[in-house]
Parts: sequence; structure tokens; C-alpha cells
Amino acid sequence: MADEEAPEQGELAITRTGDRLRLAREAVGLSLADVATRTRITQRHLEAIEKSEFSGLPGRTYVTGFARAYARAVDLPEAEIGAAIRRELEEDAYGSRPLYEAYEPTDPARLPTARLAWTLVIVALLLGSAYGIWRFLSVEPDEALIAAQNQAADNSEAPATAPGTAPAPKAAAPGQAVPADAPVVLTGLSEVWIGFDDATGKTENWRTLDAGETYEVPAAYVQQFTLRTSIPQALKVTVGGRDIGAVGPADTLVKNISLKPADLVARADGAGAAQTIPPVATKR
Repeated sequence: MADEEAPEQGELAITRTGDRLRLAREAVGLSLADVATRTRITQRHLEAIEKSEFSGLPGRTYVTGFARAYARAVDLPEAEIGAAIRRELEEDAYGSRPLYEAYEPTDPARLPTARLAWTLVIVALLLGSAYGIWRFLSVEPDEALIAAQNQAADNSEAPATAPGTAPAPKAAAPGQAVPADAPVVLTGLSEVWIGFDDATGKTENWRTLDAGETYEVPAAYVQQFTLRTSIPQALKVTVGGRDIGAVGPADTLVKNISLKPADLVARADGAGAAQTIPPVATKR
């Protein structure tokens, strides 16, 4: 008779959700340390759940979360385990405890999912790429790039003409022929960015001129490159000492400006002719 009642007493002994979790853990051959590794919940909290000693655990919301994570680790239905834990908490009048208390680990259910993490990474990469493209297409390049280009140019070209180091060449009169090798000098009226483009339109060199700084364009640049700038009104261009006037409308990106002396003089003469009003013949 006693033998027949033993299983029944054993079944009655397993009345708490913690016992069910422990038996499921032992059935799959896991230790508490294994479950702690899988769930990232401290081993002492898992042990308290198995013993249904909820008073030693954080707030009720976290107790339910821990139990659900434990259930997932041992292949038990987490929703059912969560509901059972909530019932036991109500039976133990555990609801009077504060809803928030500090604890060591984070409930795994509250960690960002892998999909969300990858989405954030992709969005960050797209924003970074968009910023890079915008910088590449900007009129003025990055200051560090300008400095590197200027350094390379200074190492391979004749140094820029410093103000006052040599007498200014005698300016050619309008309409007067200018030698093909006449010096082409760029002067910054205020800080201005300039670039030199090759035949394909690719900018090979950049530099910034400060106010009053002059730069004599190397002969090789005169023949092979064209000028571009984003602030035409801040740049003075002279050829053989003659000021050719503005190279474009104010605050406008201009490019493909030929640096050959003859072309610059023709540009200056054309601008002057466009502003000349022919005399009106008088009657006698």
C-alpha cells in the first residue's frame, strides 16, 4: 500500500515551477552553470528560481523574465512557465515588493536582436558613405587633402612668388601683344581656393591663397591645365603684369579657364570690348 502511494506523494512534491525547471534541466543533462552561460543570468538567481525563493530576486518583472529565459534554455514552453511564475508570485504576496531593484545581469529578452543590430550597422554605413560622397563632390576639398597636395606641389615645382621679392613686370597695354611665355600670376584678394584641371576635367592640384598671397603658375601648368575657383571675385589674374579682370560671376564655381597668355588677354580684350560704347557721329 505504501509503495502505491509513493509515486503519488512524489507527484505532489513537484508543485512549484522551480521544481519543474530543475527536473527539465537534469533531464537534458545541464548544470546550473550551463544554464547560466546560456541565459546570461547569475547562477545564484537561477538557484533561487529552482527553490522558488523569490524574495532573494529582483523585482517581479525580472523574476518572470528570468524564468522564461530558463525555460527556453531547457526546452520548456516559456509562456506557460511565465504564467505559472506570475501565479506563484501572487500566491506568495510578492506583488508588494518594489517593481525595480538593481541586479547584475540584463534580461536577455531585453537585449537588441541581431536583426536590429545589423540594421543599425547598415544605416550607419549608408550615412557614412553619403557623407563621403558629399565631401567628394563639394567644391572645396578637405583641408588635410589640400595641405598634402600643396606639399607635393611645393616639392616638385618652383616656389610661389612671395610679395615684394621681385619687381612687378611692366603691364602690357590693352591690345598689345603679350609674349607666349609671359608670366601668369594669381593673387588672392581675400582667402580663395583654386584648382588646376587636366584635359579630362580631373583636378590634379589644389591650393588656397591667403589675402595678398601671389602664386606664379608654372609653365607646365599653363600649357597642360585649366583653372577653376569657387570665388572668382576674390582672385586677381595677371598675365605679363596686365590684370585680365574677373574670371567669372561672383560666388560662382567657374572652371575650364585657359591659363595660356594669349587666351587670357583675349578674354580681357573681349570683356573690355563688350563694355565699350562706340562714339555717336555728329551732323555737320
